[in-house]
Amino acid sequence: MKFDSIKSRLVLMTLICVIGMSMLVGSQHYFTQRLIELNQQRDLLLRMGQDLLQMRRHEKDFLLRYEQVYFDKFNNRAEVFSERLNALSMHTRQYNFSQDNTDDLAVSLSEYQTLFNQVVMLQGTIGLDQNTGLIGQIKETEQRIAQMAEFSVNSQNYERFVSVRLALSDFLLTKDTYFSSKASQELAAVLASLSSSSPSNVLQVATAYNNTLGALIASTQSMGLTHNDGLRGRFRRQAHLVESQLSDIDKALQPMIEAQESRVQLYSVSIAVLTSVVLILVLIKSFATFHRAFANFVMFFYRCKRQYQRIDPKKLGFAEFKSLAELANEMVESRKDIEERLASVEAELARTSQQQKPSSVN
Repeated sequence: MKFDSIKSRLVLMTLICVIGMSMLVGSQHYFTQRLIELNQQRDLLLRMGQDLLQMRRHEKDFLLRYEQVYFDKFNNRAEVFSERLNALSMHTRQYNFSQDNTDDLAVSLSEYQTLFNQVVMLQGTIGLDQNTGLIGQIKETEQRIAQMAEFSVNSQNYERFVSVRLALSDFLLTKDTYFSSKASQELAAVLASLSSSSPSNVLQVATAYNNTLGALIASTQSMGLTHNDGLRGRFRRQAHLVESQLSDIDKALQPMIEAQESRVQLYSVSIAVLTSVVLILVLIKSFATFHRAFANFVMFFYRCKRQYQRIDPKKLGFAEFKSLAELANEMVESRKDIEERLASVEAELARTSQQQKPSSVN
């Protein structure tokens, strides 16, 4: 299609505007969808952060109250966290997002959950209350020992046994190894005094108490005498690692959102500028063609006053002006023919008039 007419130029400018607007709307829709998806991933990360906070809350509730319900809540929340992490990993693959971060987080989460399960199991071994685990066994054995004649009130074994119980209580309360050593030493002295003269059943109960006490002290030390020691310390460090890795994913996702926003602005401005430039060029070319055509027509009519001037249609540009030029040229030719015939008739009349004058004189 040749754009050599006013109508075609108008159609061309309309097409440029429509195409430019369509490209702008299409790019806006495409990048807006990507931004929405990225922000959905950001929202998913926020929800995962909330899940992690709930997991930390449940772990602290368990370590404070030693109730099984918090262990179940922790595992349920960990499953939700894992599902959201899998969904995040699937969605971020299409954005060339490094999967190392999500893979590392998945491994850390699994280790975090495993360590918490170990903490719960070890605490169950120690005792979830005064009647379960090693603490329950200690309490039961203490009651049996208190009924034995060898540990009657005011006896030396009784005083040592009371010292053992007090030292054990202080150890469980303060987690100070001084009290665990004191309890072991006092109990060793009790066993030494019983080994020579006491009945076998008394010695057997005291030995069982000693073994249970040793297991309780060892389990407590394995759990951790402070928040940063033992299994509890490993568990806390793993929890902090999960928090850090989740924060790293959020930081890695933020530049992608900013990059998409920059691309939206870049594409929008580029399309708008390109459309404007093309439209302006077409308008300038059309204006120049209009100006040249009108100038040729003005010059044509000016010269036609004194001479038979033909206009060149090729210099007018638009097809409509070319058609007008052809009509104008036909008009000039018609006028020329009429004037030539008129001149011929006038000349003929003049000759006839001259011929008639001599005849009238005679």
